[in-house]
Amino acid sequence: MPESDVDLRARIVSGAIEAYRAADFHTVGPADVAEHAGVTEETVRRVFPLWELLVVAVMDRWNNGSRRALWVVAERSGAVAYLRARLEAGRDEPALVRLRTALLSAASSPEHPAAGWFRGQYTRSFEDVTLALVRDVVAGREPRGTSPRHAAEQLVALYEGLQLQSMLRDDAEPLAGFDRAVARMRAGWAAAAATV
Repeated sequence: MPESDVDLRARIVSGAIEAYRAADFHTVGPADVAEHAGVTEETVRRVFPLWELLVVAVMDRWNNGSRRALWVVAERSGAVAYLRARLEAGRDEPALVRLRTALLSAASSPEHPAAGWFRGQYTRSFEDVTLALVRDVVAGREPRGTSPRHAAEQLVALYEGLQLQSMLRDDAEPLAGFDRAVARMRAGWAAAAATV
Protein backbone atom coordinates (compact mmCIF):
# COMPACT_ATOMS: atom_id res chain seq x y z
CA MET A 1 0.00 0.00 0.00
CA PRO A 2 1.45 3.40 -0.97
CA GLU A 3 2.40 5.79 1.81
CA SER A 4 -0.10 8.63 2.32
CA ASP A 5 1.04 12.24 2.00
CA VAL A 6 0.42 12.69 5.73
CA ASP A 7 2.77 9.81 6.53
CA LEU A 8 5.27 11.06 3.95
CA ARG A 9 5.22 14.55 5.50
CA ALA A 10 5.91 13.09 8.95
CA ARG A 11 8.71 10.93 7.55
CA ILE A 12 10.28 13.85 5.68
CA VAL A 13 10.11 16.11 8.74
CA SER A 14 11.84 13.39 10.78
CA GLY A 15 14.46 13.09 8.03
CA ALA A 16 14.98 16.85 8.03
CA ILE A 17 15.51 16.87 11.80
CA GLU A 18 18.14 14.15 11.39
CA ALA A 19 19.76 16.12 8.54
CA TYR A 20 19.96 19.21 10.75
CA ARG A 21 21.48 17.12 13.54
CA ALA A 22 24.14 15.90 11.09
CA ALA A 23 25.01 19.19 9.39
CA ASP A 24 24.80 22.96 9.67
CA PHE A 25 21.49 24.67 8.88
CA HIS A 26 22.94 26.56 5.92
CA THR A 27 24.28 23.41 4.25
CA VAL A 28 21.20 21.19 4.52
CA GLY A 29 19.16 20.88 1.34
CA PRO A 30 16.51 18.63 -0.20
CA ALA A 31 19.06 15.93 -1.10
CA ASP A 32 20.21 15.66 2.54
CA VAL A 33 16.63 15.49 3.79
CA ALA A 34 15.75 12.86 1.18
CA GLU A 35 18.72 10.72 2.22
CA HIS A 36 17.81 10.86 5.92
CA ALA A 37 14.10 10.28 5.21
CA GLY A 38 14.72 7.37 2.84
CA VAL A 39 12.78 8.99 -0.01
CA THR A 40 13.71 10.58 -3.31
CA GLU A 41 14.57 14.24 -3.60
CA GLU A 42 11.62 14.55 -5.98
CA THR A 43 9.32 13.27 -3.21
CA VAL A 44 10.65 15.89 -0.79
CA ARG A 45 10.02 18.63 -3.37
CA ARG A 46 6.53 17.30 -4.18
CA VAL A 47 5.41 17.04 -0.56
CA PHE A 48 7.06 20.34 0.43
CA PRO A 49 7.03 22.50 -2.74
CA LEU A 50 8.46 25.44 -0.76
CA TRP A 51 11.56 24.82 1.36
CA GLU A 52 10.23 27.25 3.97
CA LEU A 53 7.18 25.01 4.51
CA LEU A 54 9.48 22.16 5.47
CA VAL A 55 11.51 24.37 7.80
CA VAL A 56 8.30 25.55 9.50
CA ALA A 57 7.17 21.93 9.89
CA VAL A 58 10.56 21.02 11.39
CA MET A 59 10.42 23.87 13.89
CA ASP A 60 6.81 23.13 14.75
CA ARG A 61 7.62 19.54 15.64
CA TRP A 62 11.13 19.92 17.07
CA ASN A 63 11.16 23.26 18.87
CA ASN A 64 7.49 23.53 19.74
CA GLY A 65 7.39 19.86 20.70
CA SER A 66 10.20 20.46 23.18
CA ARG A 67 8.54 23.65 24.43
CA ARG A 68 5.19 21.89 24.95
CA ALA A 69 6.79 18.87 26.60
CA LEU A 70 8.61 21.07 29.10
CA TRP A 71 5.62 23.32 29.90
CA VAL A 72 4.75 20.99 32.78
CA VAL A 73 7.90 22.32 34.47
CA ALA A 74 6.47 25.85 34.32
CA GLU A 75 3.16 24.62 35.73
CA ARG A 76 4.82 22.77 38.59
CA SER A 77 7.90 24.86 39.37
CA GLY A 78 7.62 28.20 37.59
CA ALA A 79 9.09 30.23 34.75
CA VAL A 80 12.69 30.15 35.96
CA ALA A 81 12.68 26.35 36.24
CA TYR A 82 11.01 26.11 32.82
CA LEU A 83 13.63 28.24 31.05
CA ARG A 84 16.40 26.40 32.87
CA ALA A 85 14.92 23.10 31.66
CA ARG A 86 14.81 24.47 28.10
CA LEU A 87 18.44 25.58 28.43
CA GLU A 88 19.35 22.10 29.61
CA ALA A 89 17.41 20.54 26.71
CA GLY A 90 19.31 22.81 24.33
CA ARG A 91 22.62 21.65 25.80
CA ASP A 92 21.53 18.09 25.04
CA GLU A 93 20.29 19.03 21.54
CA PRO A 94 22.76 21.60 20.14
CA ALA A 95 21.52 21.17 16.57
CA LEU A 96 18.11 22.52 17.59
CA VAL A 97 19.77 25.54 19.21
CA ARG A 98 21.77 26.21 16.03
CA LEU A 99 18.68 25.87 13.85
CA ARG A 100 16.53 28.07 16.08
CA THR A 101 19.21 30.77 16.25
CA ALA A 102 19.71 30.76 12.48
CA LEU A 103 15.97 30.99 11.87
CA LEU A 104 15.43 33.80 14.36
CA SER A 105 17.95 35.81 12.41
CA ALA A 106 16.43 34.94 9.03
CA ALA A 107 12.87 35.51 10.22
CA SER A 108 13.69 38.97 11.52
CA SER A 109 13.55 40.10 7.89
CA PRO A 110 9.99 41.09 6.90
CA GLU A 111 10.67 39.68 3.41
CA HIS A 112 11.34 36.17 4.71
CA PRO A 113 8.46 33.92 3.56
CA ALA A 114 7.90 32.53 7.06
CA ALA A 115 8.61 35.73 9.01
CA GLY A 116 5.02 36.06 10.23
CA TRP A 117 4.91 32.49 11.51
CA PHE A 118 8.26 32.78 13.30
CA ARG A 119 7.34 36.13 14.84
CA GLY A 120 4.04 34.69 16.01
CA GLN A 121 5.81 31.70 17.58
CA TYR A 122 8.32 33.96 19.28
CA THR A 123 5.57 36.20 20.66
CA ARG A 124 3.63 33.18 21.92
CA SER A 125 6.72 31.81 23.65
CA PHE A 126 7.41 35.18 25.30
CA GLU A 127 3.79 35.45 26.44
CA ASP A 128 4.01 31.93 27.90
CA VAL A 129 6.94 33.01 30.08
CA THR A 130 5.09 36.18 31.10
CA LEU A 131 2.01 34.16 32.07
CA ALA A 132 4.14 31.71 34.05
CA LEU A 133 5.67 34.65 35.94
CA VAL A 134 2.21 36.04 36.74
CA ARG A 135 1.39 32.66 38.26
CA ASP A 136 4.72 32.61 40.09
CA VAL A 137 4.03 35.97 41.74
CA VAL A 138 0.53 34.84 42.77
CA ALA A 139 1.90 31.53 44.10
CA GLY A 140 4.72 33.28 46.00
CA ARG A 141 7.53 31.71 43.96
CA GLU A 142 8.63 35.20 42.93
CA PRO A 143 8.44 38.39 45.03
CA ARG A 144 5.15 40.29 45.16
CA GLY A 145 5.45 43.46 43.14
CA THR A 146 7.64 41.80 40.51
CA SER A 147 6.65 42.97 37.03
CA PRO A 148 6.06 39.72 35.11
CA ARG A 149 6.58 41.43 31.76
CA HIS A 150 9.89 43.01 32.75
CA ALA A 151 11.03 39.81 34.43
CA ALA A 152 10.12 37.88 31.25
CA GLU A 153 12.22 40.29 29.16
CA GLN A 154 15.20 39.66 31.43
CA LEU A 155 14.77 35.90 31.64
CA VAL A 156 14.21 35.39 27.92
CA ALA A 157 17.22 37.61 27.09
CA LEU A 158 19.33 35.61 29.54
CA TYR A 159 18.11 32.27 28.12
CA GLU A 160 18.79 33.30 24.53
CA GLY A 161 22.12 34.94 25.28
CA LEU A 162 23.40 31.90 27.13
CA GLN A 163 22.31 29.63 24.27
CA LEU A 164 24.25 31.79 21.83
CA GLN A 165 27.31 31.77 24.10
CA SER A 166 27.12 27.99 24.39
CA MET A 167 27.51 27.78 20.61
CA LEU A 168 30.41 30.22 20.43
CA ARG A 169 32.44 29.72 23.62
CA ASP A 170 34.16 26.44 24.41
CA ASP A 171 34.27 27.32 28.12
CA ALA A 172 30.61 28.35 28.39
CA GLU A 173 28.65 26.89 31.29
CA PRO A 174 25.11 28.02 30.49
CA LEU A 175 23.36 26.36 33.44
CA ALA A 176 25.76 27.77 36.04
CA GLY A 177 25.60 31.17 34.34
CA PHE A 178 21.81 31.02 34.35
CA ASP A 179 21.69 30.18 38.05
CA ARG A 180 24.07 33.03 38.97
CA ALA A 181 22.20 35.59 36.87
CA VAL A 182 18.77 34.50 38.12
CA ALA A 183 19.92 34.87 41.74
CA ARG A 184 20.94 38.47 40.99
CA MET A 185 17.73 39.15 39.07
CA ARG A 186 15.61 37.86 41.93
CA ALA A 187 17.46 40.11 44.36
CA GLY A 188 16.68 43.02 42.06
CA TRP A 189 13.01 42.03 41.75
CA ALA A 190 12.71 41.76 45.53
CA ALA A 191 14.37 45.14 46.05
CA ALA A 192 12.09 46.76 43.45
CA ALA A 193 9.04 45.12 45.01
CA ALA A 194 10.03 46.47 48.45
CA THR A 195 9.93 50.04 47.16
CA VAL A 196 6.43 49.69 45.72
